[in-house]
Amino acid sequence: MISKQKTGFTLIELIVTLAILAIIAAIALPSFHETMAKQEIKKITNTLVSSIQLAKSHAAIHHTNVVICPSPNKVNCQASHWNSGFIVFLDTNKNRQADTDEKIISTESTELKYGNLDWRGTLSIPSLTFQAENGLPNGSNGSFYYCSIYQQPHYKIVLSPMGHTRIENPLSC
Repeated sequence: MISKQKTGFTLIELIVTLAILAIIAAIALPSFHETMAKQEIKKITNTLVSSIQLAKSHAAIHHTNVVICPSPNKVNCQASHWNSGFIVFLDTNKNRQADTDEKIISTESTELKYGNLDWRGTLSIPSLTFQAENGLPNGSNGSFYYCSIYQQPHYKIVLSPMGHTRIENPLSC
């Protein structure tokens, strides 16, 4: 008589395995979110600093005002939408709006999940303008604030009147 050996998992083995996986996931998930929050801070900081340098250099090279403004659709400027993204464009008519005949130099999608981004400039204008004459942000100096909502330090990217940036860690936003 030939006996067949059955292979497979019993219900008890399956429940124990799932319980172990659930415990491991519960332990790992906070660390994963912390890592993702740190990566978001690094990414947005690097993106903003490089976009500021890009705008500054394009203003000096093209002798045209260059604007950085929040834009959720990557076409038009809309105040207070820095969390969605922003555009960098040549502002030939100096109205701080991306018109159809003006060249968009760069579009950035931020899609922030672990914090909020806001620009606070000296003139309470929701965009930055780099002047055609010298590439400086005359009247547009201020700071970007990245306010973490996930147990990470807040970041402040300060733009000086000469167009230089520095990063600070404010205690509050």
